[in-house]
Amino acid sequence: MKTLTSTLLAAQKKPHRLPYVEAKVYDYEAGIKRLSWTRVYEGSEPDNHHGIAFDGQGSMHRIRSGGSSTLLYQKQTLPFGVPATFPLTFPVSLVDGPTLDQWTLIATDCYGPCAIAAYGAKVYIFYRLNEPNQLNKLYSHDYGQSWNNAQLASYDEVVSLAACWWGTGSNVVCLALKGSYPAKLNGIVLNTSNQGTSQYEWYDGTHPLLDTYGIGATFNPFWPAMEIVLAGKESDTPYNHYDLFRTKFSSSYSFLALESFLMSPDGEDITYEYPDCHLPAGAQDYETNRIVAVEKFVGTTAYTRPSTCHMVKGTYWSDTTFTEPRPFLDVSPSFGLRIVSTADYWWLSKPDGVWRAPRPSEPPLDLSKDIVSLQTNVIASPDSSGRGNLIISLDNSKGQYVLSGQGGLASLKKRSEVVLKLGYKTTAGDEAVEAGTYWVDSWEYSSEPNVSRFSLTCLDSWGLMDRWSARYQMRWNKNEVSPKSVWQILYQILARAGIKLTNTPPQPQSSAINNFYPDFTVNPGTQGDTAIKRLLSFVPDMLVFRGQEAFTKNPLASESSCYSYGTDRNILKGEYSRATTPSRVRAIGRDGDANRIVKDAFDWDLLKLGIDILEQDYDPNLQTVTRAQERADALLRTQQTQQTPATLIIPTNVGQELLDVITVTDKRCSISEENYRVQTIQTNYDRRKGRYDQTLTLGAP
Repeated sequence: MKTLTSTLLAAQKKPHRLPYVEAKVYDYEAGIKRLSWTRVYEGSEPDNHHGIAFDGQGSMHRIRSGGSSTLLYQKQTLPFGVPATFPLTFPVSLVDGPTLDQWTLIATDCYGPCAIAAYGAKVYIFYRLNEPNQLNKLYSHDYGQSWNNAQLASYDEVVSLAACWWGTGSNVVCLALKGSYPAKLNGIVLNTSNQGTSQYEWYDGTHPLLDTYGIGATFNPFWPAMEIVLAGKESDTPYNHYDLFRTKFSSSYSFLALESFLMSPDGEDITYEYPDCHLPAGAQDYETNRIVAVEKFVGTTAYTRPSTCHMVKGTYWSDTTFTEPRPFLDVSPSFGLRIVSTADYWWLSKPDGVWRAPRPSEPPLDLSKDIVSLQTNVIASPDSSGRGNLIISLDNSKGQYVLSGQGGLASLKKRSEVVLKLGYKTTAGDEAVEAGTYWVDSWEYSSEPNVSRFSLTCLDSWGLMDRWSARYQMRWNKNEVSPKSVWQILYQILARAGIKLTNTPPQPQSSAINNFYPDFTVNPGTQGDTAIKRLLSFVPDMLVFRGQEAFTKNPLASESSCYSYGTDRNILKGEYSRATTPSRVRAIGRDGDANRIVKDAFDWDLLKLGIDILEQDYDPNLQTVTRAQERADALLRTQQTQQTPATLIIPTNVGQELLDVITVTDKRCSISEENYRVQTIQTNYDRRKGRYDQTLTLGAP
């Protein structure tokens, strides 16, 4: 149960209660601000390797490989102005700066790959020379006014470069990626104070790369470390595949093992290329590391399409918790997009284009004063009987909900987040606790004489998972490399929709959820909720969503009650029944030598009554007696807890949570201090009817 203040707990038990409900809308995606990109430059430059960086004065520095051994450069001062004239004409000129189609020839010995990084007055450009085995550097310590040219390092077969400043110190890192088997990555650390360098070459033997297709990096001061994304073709069995990988370059100059987060099998004609990533300096709570990359298809209907994703809020780069990559701009950047940020904007760049999106978050839209009625349905597991959602009906008598996308309604868009709080007016004022995060799925206007309504229908987290489907086959534990438990697989699947799986505060967990490593496959087109329910069928644990996070809980029969109804808490209506569940469950597996394993779980009370209802489950993943017994126990326990022998209608308890154990006393039905477990919570509020109650569907404790 959620923690309530003493004043809120007392207020909700009073015979005369005054409800308080609050709903605010954010233009967020699971707690992370959605970006709205505007193109500020459109030119005609040919696509090629390129880069973008900003110095300490806020000036923009861009480079591009121009072909014929040329490297071109431009500096744009004060790039935060508005276009000088409307309507826009291209190329666009920004206030106080030259047009973005003006380039200066800065080198005549560049052979493709190049990268740029800046900090303070220092600007560093790295590029591959025409001659083999050499990388060069161009560097300026006066904001790009004057330049020096020198060799950076001897390193051959480089096909991609990325550069990033190491925090606020003197070091800048050039990451050089080779393109032939076995493809290798070299972290070249350059001390800009004395121009000394050190090289740290590395490759991951568990992920042998036949070829590579681009690299990007950003600095995270938390570790501190460089967070890196790269594209490559992995040699694998039964087929090779094209992937986006993540790794990390630590302060001890070592790399984290590669892990794929986007994959396409060889033969499907899809590759992922030229990724980049960026974490803003001084990132706010609603910001995280963002990734951009190119998806290329070379079939009959060929395309080149940029995609983006981001880290799930509150997770770590090493967790590989990225949202599902998706298309986001109608352009075709063969060499990808580069992404950076300044204090006010996110920026994207390619040779013939520059985009920006505001960084600061807009204030939320507060719906609270206009709420006429609402209904929430919170469920432990969706099934044919329904799904969780939120429906809010708003008073629109003043025409305030005209969706123009301007002003105060700018946050109200499809899939905007609605944070709902439920509470009461107490002696301490208006008090409420968070009752869930929902996502706008549809809206409706309605009218009748003297009445105008605007209604929102919103998805819960189960709804988000239902709308997500696997883009490609996802498989865990096909071999013994980097095994993942049920909990860890669930962690990855939820991340695709931006949901963080957590165990804070700690909840009881089964041994199986952390120690069972199934060979688990999610095939293309499989919906997220289907995959999750199948995964949870292996364990007794259940899933509860809380805001933009989720946790698992093993519903132990020994769990203590956290709240009582029917004594000092009124029951408006109660219905109680008894259902017959399976009396035994059999789990069947095979050990490493293909010997059959059979383990049973029994409900002896039912068996003594002569009730023999058997359920069986065969799974070759059950390779030990322990795992087989856990499965049998889990299936029997799930059958018992998911029955619904009781329903209560009560005045709203704003602290009630799914899977809580509660005690019920209803003398009208001879129910005395019986324990139940909460399976669903439906909340109804209607200020016109003075209604504020909840319907609890209960199961065995």
